[in-house]
Amino acid sequence: MSKNQQQSSSVAITLAALPCTFLLLAPAVLAADAEDPAVAELTRTKSEVEVGTGYVSQDSYKFGEFNGLQQKGAFGIGNFDLLGGGGYDSDSTVRWRLRGNDLGLDTRDLEVSYRDQGKFRVEAGYDQFRWNQSDSYQSPYQGLGSANLTLPAGWIRPVVPQLSPTQLNYRSLDPVAGAGSVISPSGAVVGPNAAQRATLASIVAADAGAFRHFNVHAERKRGDLGFALNLTRSLELSASVRHETRTGTSLIGAVTSAIRENSVELPDLIDTVTDQWKLNLEFSRPRYFLHAGYYASLFSNNVKGISWQDPNDPTAVARFASAPSNQFHQVNLTGGISFSPAARLTADASYGRARQDDVLLSDASLPLGLPEGSADALVITRTGNLKLNLRPLPRLGVQARYRYDYRDNRTPVRTFVFYDVNMPRAAANSSFNGALGLPPGTLGSNVAIFADRPQSKKVNEADLDADYSLGRQRLSGGYDWQKIERWCGHSWYGCVNARESIERTLHADWHADLLDSLSVRAGYAYGERRVHYDPNAWLALVPMANVIPGAPTVGATTSVYGYLQQTGLTGWGPALPFPTVPLTGDAAIFSPGNNIVPQSLYGSRDNVSELPGMRRFNLADRNRDRARFSLDFDPTERLSLQTNLEFDKDDYNHSIYGLLRDQTWSGSVDASFAINDRLIASAFISHEDLRALTRGDGYTTNTNAAFVGRPGNTLVSGGCYATVLEKNTNGKIDPCLIWTAESRDRADTLGLSLLKKGLMKSRLDLGGELTFSRQRTDIAVNGGSYANNPFALPGAPVLPPGTPAILFIPAADLPPVTTRTFTLRLQGRYALSRRADLRLFYWYERLKAVDFAYDGLQLGTGTEQLPTLEQPWDYSVHVFGAAFSYRF
Repeated sequence: MSKNQQQSSSVAITLAALPCTFLLLAPAVLAADAEDPAVAELTRTKSEVEVGTGYVSQDSYKFGEFNGLQQKGAFGIGNFDLLGGGGYDSDSTVRWRLRGNDLGLDTRDLEVSYRDQGKFRVEAGYDQFRWNQSDSYQSPYQGLGSANLTLPAGWIRPVVPQLSPTQLNYRSLDPVAGAGSVISPSGAVVGPNAAQRATLASIVAADAGAFRHFNVHAERKRGDLGFALNLTRSLELSASVRHETRTGTSLIGAVTSAIRENSVELPDLIDTVTDQWKLNLEFSRPRYFLHAGYYASLFSNNVKGISWQDPNDPTAVARFASAPSNQFHQVNLTGGISFSPAARLTADASYGRARQDDVLLSDASLPLGLPEGSADALVITRTGNLKLNLRPLPRLGVQARYRYDYRDNRTPVRTFVFYDVNMPRAAANSSFNGALGLPPGTLGSNVAIFADRPQSKKVNEADLDADYSLGRQRLSGGYDWQKIERWCGHSWYGCVNARESIERTLHADWHADLLDSLSVRAGYAYGERRVHYDPNAWLALVPMANVIPGAPTVGATTSVYGYLQQTGLTGWGPALPFPTVPLTGDAAIFSPGNNIVPQSLYGSRDNVSELPGMRRFNLADRNRDRARFSLDFDPTERLSLQTNLEFDKDDYNHSIYGLLRDQTWSGSVDASFAINDRLIASAFISHEDLRALTRGDGYTTNTNAAFVGRPGNTLVSGGCYATVLEKNTNGKIDPCLIWTAESRDRADTLGLSLLKKGLMKSRLDLGGELTFSRQRTDIAVNGGSYANNPFALPGAPVLPPGTPAILFIPAADLPPVTTRTFTLRLQGRYALSRRADLRLFYWYERLKAVDFAYDGLQLGTGTEQLPTLEQPWDYSVHVFGAAFSYRF
């Protein structure tokens, strides 16, 4: 059945069910008609049924991202809210409710409840949710939507043959970009010859022609069932279960060949089941209560991993694992007691166990296999909260709170030995064959020897707040304190950058009703976070950093860790240029040329050490300012004004690199005016401004190379140095390679609405809403990078006198990213009778986004990333609908 047929069926089912619903409810409807309307209004519950149909003018995943209206065509409107049981003027305590919303869409939900007040209640529910991620994604892979992705049988490795007949280059997928001229080894500009053009044509035909659309979306379905039973007047037993399934796909980036970081973007398969169970027993009395509970979450993933062929070498297959199945069980206890009307104490505590022992993905190419078949992960959590509320004076309230959260990760630490994705063993030998008890030559120098790092955390928080009333004014303030400790229990070295962080916050708030029609509120908070930061926490990831390198390294007297301890350095090494006098001993081994510690000396091919002064923003020292202001003004019964202003600033004052500062301010004004009892107008405007400043260093390697290509090519244009030798010897500390990026996001929104009631003898109400929003992101960049003159080649003539061999290219600001959205909603409700209405609505929305990031996803624009051909969002959608509702 097609999607259009499914939608038509849903409409038909909704409409067909309506007569049956009315037949079931006919006795209640007839009884309601026989009663006095005024009495029925006060004593009887009100039920409503709404049924109708609508139409969407255009397919758009962005328009229907979360609302279920992603597809062109008809959809059903089905809503109902049925209530029953004893009337409010009867002796019956039985009540029931049956409610449903959006029954004709993928966002439908249903709920049913039945209760006998003071005795028991039973509840059940179902809801469905769909996330539409992309309808412009394209890929050459076959089997999209499955766990096994393969390339077409005729796939040809994309190369630009006139540049390199073997090196992967996706620019060849576009016939114009792939046929561009290149510089030959002799320095001549040449285009592809006839044979190379034929190769390019075959690549375009075989590979570019294989791209196909695939709609990326995910769906969640959730069912709930619960009950509560009053065992006595003071004791209640309750339980519930929730069953949730998630299916579909979501885009994820993956590396297909780590040799040159070639990457793909794939639709990751989703097929999970989560069951949540709750069991609670609560005893309550007027002055105290006690609650005991049990909670369990059982997560099962039916997808163990995704495999895909490497576009660079279809004989090679890569895999990544999906989220592992796991379980979490928790018991909790909560209680509270009122010592007096002015003093109340509440407390809660919980104990939980999270277990994950899914089978790890293995690979025959792993040189030593896996150390264990499962992570055997276990995390114990203990939490506690204590809160005391006091009112020592009629105008003074005090609240004190303490929170404790302990996460004990008992997962074993194990060492994993592997080569990066699709990477063959290097010819050179690893320095750690002997340390691992292996014969010489077993592992190559490009092997990765990594350990997992199970992190534990302990949080202590204490808050003290007070408020004091001064008639029409109220003052409040407080002090918040938080301490977080982090560690890995079995790692050989402290695995966390911030083993301890302490944050202190002072805040104050003033609220005043200055006039009967005017109230004002202002608040300010200042916080400081201070962190004990360890820039060498990366050592825990590489256990060979604590082992003296063996052959082929000769002469080392200590390990990487020992060398850093002796010198006080980090893995980045000394902040020095290339040495004028050759280094000797351990310095020549661990900081050759005053450069970073070679990765092979700690069993890695990836540089995992950190740049000195680099701080992760969530673990860095920070000063925070927050200010709030609001005003409510109601000068007349018909006019109402509200204003809000907010300001936030985070200053990472001790960070040299990374996020240095971010700040946000926003403001809004809302106004509502009742022109008369039947005509109401309202408007709002808001502005939001976010700014962030980031700094980094694009340092290179110190060398003593004095020319590029051939002797005589020695000049540098721009940058901080005049010659190739000066530039290369200072590559690591070149200040011109330090860059900054300042981003600014602005969002403006304007909204207008108008409601007219009581037209056509009070039978017709009309309303309309208009909203316009505009978002813009600007990223200003300072700094730059060096590039070799493409004509400075070993086989080409020496450059003419005065011609630079290296050029410094200043960074340029990125193109702005903009999104504009216009929305118009019109609706009318016509009263056919006292109980029946006809509702008509119209919805128009226009969105256009301009984003340079999508430019790099097209054919011929990238060299190492498989294009997806995705497009920025751009739609213009009309939605029409009509629905009939009946109340009884």
